[in-house]
Amino acid sequence: MPISDAAAAYRLVYGRVDALIRGRAEVAELAVPACPAWTIRQTVAHLAGVAQDIVSRNMEKKGADSWTQAQVDRVGGSSLDELLDLWGQMIDPVTATLALAPQASACQLVFDTLTHEHDMRGGLNEPGSRTGDLAYDPALGFLTTMGDQLYRHAGLSALRLITPTIGAVQLGDPDVTRAQVALKISDFEALRTFGGRRSVRQLLALPWHGDPTNLLPAFTHLLPAFSNDGIRPPTNDLIE
Repeated sequence: MPISDAAAAYRLVYGRVDALIRGRAEVAELAVPACPAWTIRQTVAHLAGVAQDIVSRNMEKKGADSWTQAQVDRVGGSSLDELLDLWGQMIDPVTATLALAPQASACQLVFDTLTHEHDMRGGLNEPGSRTGDLAYDPALGFLTTMGDQLYRHAGLSALRLITPTIGAVQLGDPDVTRAQVALKISDFEALRTFGGRRSVRQLLALPWHGDPTNLLPAFTHLLPAFSNDGIRPPTNDLIE
């Protein structure tokens, strides 16, 4: 997709997060179940810190725990509204930088930001848009592109994934000699499943067509590894 579309999606998610928590100082220290080490405030500090790092070109350790922790340490003492203001000041410079970035990097930013929007919504018990949303196109595009590469590299059997936004896409090499598995789920469930937010029990309970057992390594060792230095599926079910 055009990088301008990814930039528009990034602005959209920022606006939703701002509308969700601005002026709500009382929710700052609520835990985020999908990111149990972080509060709402620390999650926003990460998002504001990512924007700072993009603009300053501090991307050498992008996605590593040390990179994200440095963001929280740097600005995490600010209030929610101060963090939202800081992030907002970075939106124009970030989108200008995205115009010069690889397409995958722009889509990865949308994936990370959209994922954390829903992480915080889970902590607040205030669900947001779960389909028919501009942000799902780049986010799921990033997930499926990376997923295809990882499936092929690991020699996993092919997966046919179907969601309303992306239609039907194939992940992996169709010539791998195993029966193809298919999965038809919502955009939201694809974001959460392929983004490391579902337990193994929840993964196995998805409406698979075929036996997904051989694909589990993708969700426990491979797919989440391109985000947050290797998020693994939670031990306990994440109910959203």
